[in-house]
Amino acid sequence: MSEEEHITGPNPKSRESMEQAAMQDERMQDVHAQLMREKEEPREGFSPVPIFLMFVFAALCFWGGVYLVEHSGGYRWDAYSPDFDPNAGAPKPVEISLVDRGAKVFRNQCAQCHQAEGTGVPGVYPPLAGSSWVTGHPEVVARILINGLNGPIEVKGNTYNGNMPTFGPGGLALSEKDIAGVITYIRQEWGNSASEVTEAMIADYSNLYNGRSTPWTAAELKEGLGPVPEAAPEAGPAEPEGAEEAAPAEEAPAEGAEEGAPAEGAPAVAAK
Repeated sequence: MSEEEHITGPNPKSRESMEQAAMQDERMQDVHAQLMREKEEPREGFSPVPIFLMFVFAALCFWGGVYLVEHSGGYRWDAYSPDFDPNAGAPKPVEISLVDRGAKVFRNQCAQCHQAEGTGVPGVYPPLAGSSWVTGHPEVVARILINGLNGPIEVKGNTYNGNMPTFGPGGLALSEKDIAGVITYIRQEWGNSASEVTEAMIADYSNLYNGRSTPWTAAELKEGLGPVPEAAPEAGPAEPEGAEEAAPAEEAPAEGAEEGAPAEGAPAVAAK
């Protein structure tokens, strides 16, 4: 071997021949085959995220959103407590009376048929003003609104034959307070002067008749009526706390005067 070949290493041609010889070796081929089985072929791009991790990430985001809503103090910049309620000092909404509530329900649901003045439509829809069906037993009109009415009915000497829709759970599903309000309104409007129907009374009637699936007839409306609930007594003006104590104090001088009368007469007797 020359000195030049010793310095620069083996000839490239001889190196290629050695690699070719190694590739022809069966043992070397087995080693390469094992490596190919154990490792996947390299691919371009990104591997997909496991679905499990995506669900975990979504659950964490949902929990974080709920936590922020409940413990953010209304996102107020001046709130430093996680339990701060921005609506704590807000004024409560004004509760309207049953009559005002009933007037609103009547305008939206009833005035189209029975008219704004409660006169109805002759031959089609019965009047409510001056009707004994309205001003009589409150359970009668409550039955009509909760379950509806079907068939002929005589009102103020005239017969009407139609269908009254139900305002209860089987129909318009008005609240018990709305039903109590509209009944109170028609019983006290247009010259009617019947008693108020409270929400508690409608709750009792609803427990009795919500399970009924058929509307009432005129003959059934006055059957099996319960007693008329008594109206709650009105609270009278409160008397001052010191009024009762002041009364005996005013009577005290009178008692002292009776005891002192003989004392005034004693000098007179002695003078005699």
